[in-house]
Amino acid sequence: MINLQNVALHFGGIRAVDGASFDIRKGSITGLIGPNGAGKTTLFNLVAGMFAPSTGSVILDGEDITGMKPHQLFAKGLLRTFQIAHEFSSLSVRENLMMVPGNQSGESL
Repeated sequence: MINLQNVALHFGGIRAVDGASFDIRKGSITGLIGPNGAGKTTLFNLVAGMFAPSTGSVILDGEDITGMKPHQLFAKGLLRTFQIAHEFSSLSVRENLMMVPGNQSGESL
């Protein structure tokens, strides 16, 4: 389902991710572990389109999605979520729920 091939991301002289390669199969439960500063969050941001890798490629269901932006990946069903969700405090609960695009399967108000 997701395949990373020799993905690297460099910020100047700092190698945040350097040569990561792995496969995540559909239906599997996969964990990514490592110490603080190991590049786990950066790797998630690469897959989710927040950053484009310096080298390597990200493949989703056989399609090269390397460098695609988050809104493009959302349309393909790939979305990064965060541990702590933040709502729009000036909006009602209903208005917050309406912020999510309506063309998602299984979603409706």
